[in-house]
Amino acid sequence: MKEENNKIQGIVNELVSNALNAKASDVVVHIKRETEDNTVITVKDDGEGMDKETAKKVHHLLNQPNKTEYEDYYGNLTGNPMSSSGLNIVGMLLDEATVDSKADDGTTITVYRRKK
Repeated sequence: MKEENNKIQGIVNELVSNALNAKASDVVVHIKRETEDNTVITVKDDGEGMDKETAKKVHHLLNQPNKTEYEDYYGNLTGNPMSSSGLNIVGMLLDEATVDSKADDGTTITVYRRKK
């Protein structure tokens, strides 16, 4: 359980850090353990928000391919400037994510993690 808690903490830290980097003055984190193996994390902020294209890119980063497809996925990362981002790494720990953001109106990111 401790290892799982560390992964959840890492996910939360990255999402909160991104909110603060977006000049948020109010960040709300909600963590719900639906079961011992299923966790939902929502981070809502009042920061700068993102335009549609940027939100789409973040959504893509957070919804990585199935973890069993690492070899094929890493082969496609070569030369990708976004490949080393914290969100990319977080995306590999998730099963699903939603991104709701508007420029100048904040962002809400909800992520779903199912312990394997």
